[in-house]
Amino acid sequence: MTRRESPDSGRFSTVPAMYSPHPDRLVFWANVEFTYEQGSKHYGEFEGGFVYCFVQATDARDALEQFQIEFASRKLGMRFVEFVNLYAEMTWPTEEDQDHFDSIAAIAAASEEVVFDSFEVYERR
Repeated sequence: MTRRESPDSGRFSTVPAMYSPHPDRLVFWANVEFTYEQGSKHYGEFEGGFVYCFVQATDARDALEQFQIEFASRKLGMRFVEFVNLYAEMTWPTEEDQDHFDSIAAIAAASEEVVFDSFEVYERR
């Protein structure tokens, strides 16, 4: 693990020095707004929501493709993708948030799967 200080905020980021055993793959993350599609576990119960997701990928396009495949397999529509970014340089405003999201990124680094943070959902109207 390395501990980096963000030059702008003076906050620290603890991130693995090498995210992946594959040198051509790094951890990317995205913020995705989604909808529940027919056949999904919560279809008809909730409208949709948003979630941060993390994955090992060679670049942002590869990450987006993996997110699309995972969302489709869960019968979730991707309404809006706010961003797909490399996680390595990310700093958070609190140490608690930093530890939380760094731990999710570390799980993604050790996995071939898409890893999700908590799903935040919208109720149906």
